[in-house]
Amino acid sequence: GGEPDVKIPMAAEHTLPAGTMEETKEFLLSTGFTEVKWVKAADLMPGRTSMVRDAVVSVENGPVLAAWVPGHEATAAPSGAAFKVPAGAKIKLQVHYKKHWQDEQESRADKSIVGLYLTDAPVSGRELQALAVNGPTSGEAPETHTFSGTLKTAARVVALRPSFDRAYQTVDVHAVLQGGRKVPLLQLRSAQPQWYRRYWLAEPIELPAGARVEIVATPAPPDEFAIPIPQRYPLQVNLDYVAQ
Repeated sequence: GGEPDVKIPMAAEHTLPAGTMEETKEFLLSTGFTEVKWVKAADLMPGRTSMVRDAVVSVENGPVLAAWVPGHEATAAPSGAAFKVPAGAKIKLQVHYKKHWQDEQESRADKSIVGLYLTDAPVSGRELQALAVNGPTSGEAPETHTFSGTLKTAARVVALRPSFDRAYQTVDVHAVLQGGRKVPLLQLRSAQPQWYRRYWLAEPIELPAGARVEIVATPAPPDEFAIPIPQRYPLQVNLDYVAQ
């Protein structure tokens, strides 16, 4: 909470013209950093709250700093973990815009601001990294998908960040250790494609090198009455961790 240490505005307003109801747009914001900075949390201050529906804040070619939705406070990385932002880095801001229905035939503009909360370099000197575990491209049939990825190093897992290409009835994420023991990491029910957020673990989970991260995802039955949602994300689970 509180005021961010650094505020980085969009370079110019972005306008949704009359007749355009919804779009997702990416912007690159210059940090102006002349040295490495360590970020414990990031936030978005929308310029026009009525049309900024959600956003993803990341370092260009680097880590995702925040998956922002209205009403959620910026959450600091636990256990002294932090994201490394190099000198000269740019912030990539992906914004999902959707006007209020009454504004569809009006031109509306936004100029949002990214707020960064800085911290000291971690005692270990190691930044938060991510392991991306990609799922298959789902078809129409409601079949269960099982997919996995392997940690190449011992890791302290602090968060999980799933994304969904469609609605899923159940999503179970666990680590499979040598000998077959399973360590639960995340369980979701009725997961929706518009859910893109980071789930910080109450306590970090230590996993050894070679641990296999397995995801079992069962699609929800088709709903003929559901309002179609534009596909914005793949089926994927990211683990945020600090290498040990």
